[in-house]
Amino acid sequence: MSQTPPARLCEEDILRLAAELTAGAGPADGVAVGVGDDAAVLAVGGARLAVTTDMMVEGVHFDLAYASPRDVGWRVMAANLSDLAAMGATPRWGFLSLGLRPGPTPALVEGLFDGMLELARTHGLRLVGGDTVRAPALTLNLCLIGLCESGPPTLRSTARAGQAVCVSGPLGASAAGLAWLSAGRDPADALAAPAVEAHLRPRPRLALGRALAASGRLGAMMDLSDGLASDLARLCAASGVGARLEAARLPLAGGAAELATLVGADAVDWALRGGEDFELLFTCQQTDVAELARLAAQADPGAAVVKVGALTKGRGVWLLGLDGSRTEVGLQGFDHFRGDGQ
Repeated sequence: MSQTPPARLCEEDILRLAAELTAGAGPADGVAVGVGDDAAVLAVGGARLAVTTDMMVEGVHFDLAYASPRDVGWRVMAANLSDLAAMGATPRWGFLSLGLRPGPTPALVEGLFDGMLELARTHGLRLVGGDTVRAPALTLNLCLIGLCESGPPTLRSTARAGQAVCVSGPLGASAAGLAWLSAGRDPADALAAPAVEAHLRPRPRLALGRALAASGRLGAMMDLSDGLASDLARLCAASGVGARLEAARLPLAGGAAELATLVGADAVDWALRGGEDFELLFTCQQTDVAELARLAAQADPGAAVVKVGALTKGRGVWLLGLDGSRTEVGLQGFDHFRGDGQ
């Protein structure tokens, strides 16, 4: 190993260690993209398969006190589909591993599958296998396989300094919905309902991902699962660049500022660190922003191309505040293994 790992690992440490330990472990034939991106890409015959996996655990990713089994099934499917969207892939097949407490009810299992299959059918994906096991908490792990048919897969590691940093839609809605639900507020409240929907039933940008990949105008792309600050920091690290974000350009979700006031939070913090928006984060030449916005409107009428900053030759991710202040934001999103649980 290149260096001694710290005594206690955070999520980024584990990912780096996994990449280091698996590098060269076995034949690389057919591995076009390995550890470190939204999905692996395997060359099989004349096809390029994008393969991703994502897990959700009760008490960590969801709470059945406010999320129905159908919501849970939908969310785990959406998280995996969003990874395929970031690669510009078309979903095809899925495998589910399901951990259940003893004595699961038909309503629980049927609800989970109803949520997964509703979203899967929308995008032409079929579940074709998996496994079940007894577990101390409800646990769902999906592995999805898609086809990269729109062109070469879009990676995190191909961004260049000077490019625009863009997102595909409003930020902070999922975090706002989670905060509202966690506070025990009414999910049907007119102001909060869109944010609650965004948290419980996120909609991955698959059509947009394919359109952007096919355009040939991208520098790099990934999905926003852990928050803009952390995910952009990962993209920058993979590409060897830095970034400057502008607070004035952040597309806050509708109602986020008002909801933040009601629950004692900060809407800008939700946009930067909240996570699970499952929008796309991508870079492009400054002169291509308008053309990509036109393509986005055609591919996904609900999406947008919003420039939020630019890549730099330095290191780190910096936020230019409304008052002109400059603050490093970097890897400040959700981390499963930090002592504070955030």
